[in-house]
Amino acid sequence: MRGRDIKRYSYEFADKYVILAYFGSYKILPSKYPAIYNHLKQYEEKLKERGQCRYTSSGRTNNNGEYLGQHHWLELDNNPRLEYLEEFNKQKIVYQELTQGSQFAYDANGEYYINNTAYLITGKELKYLLAFLNSTLINFVYSRFYSTRIGGKGVRWLYQNMIMLPIIKREKLQKRTVKQINSLIDRVLTNENRTKKQMLDTEKLDILIYKIYKLTDEEMKFVSSSVRSK
Repeated sequence: MRGRDIKRYSYEFADKYVILAYFGSYKILPSKYPAIYNHLKQYEEKLKERGQCRYTSSGRTNNNGEYLGQHHWLELDNNPRLEYLEEFNKQKIVYQELTQGSQFAYDANGEYYINNTAYLITGKELKYLLAFLNSTLINFVYSRFYSTRIGGKGVRWLYQNMIMLPIIKREKLQKRTVKQINSLIDRVLTNENRTKKQMLDTEKLDILIYKIYKLTDEEMKFVSSSVRSK
């Protein structure tokens, strides 16, 4: 999934796939993928000349290992480890790095990988978090106080800035309020493709989150109009 495929609460899979070699895959290439191995074998000397194949991250050589540098010559630079790839197979929030508003979607089954124009969040209470991240209020707060502006309207969603967002922990809210959030977010995720029903439920979520932060009617109107005018 590319960043451009991710929308607010939804995504559009563009039928794109990636061939991925994980860190340590040099061990299985000769036996499981002999055609690939024999092709790369022709360029062994040139591939061994790459800096990351010759030196470790500290600039030294690893004389006691199976290869001198950071990885084997059969592998690409910076191949991901299997432990890291497991994060993609979990339930997760995916989002664009550069947007003109909050565009966070939910991958319920851990089906998708993303490229370098998108990011992911794993962990607990993801749907609860999703409701806040996609809210008009958090969009307003982030774009005003935490974001790196790109051009006139673009916003860069950076993790180190996002962790400073004043998102209220679930346990600090009344159970009834949490239940309302979960009910609305489930309905939003069920009603795909931004139907009228989904838009109505997102508006209800916005109002609920405004009330959680105790905004006045005047403040709600100001925030809503500020986000819409971008």
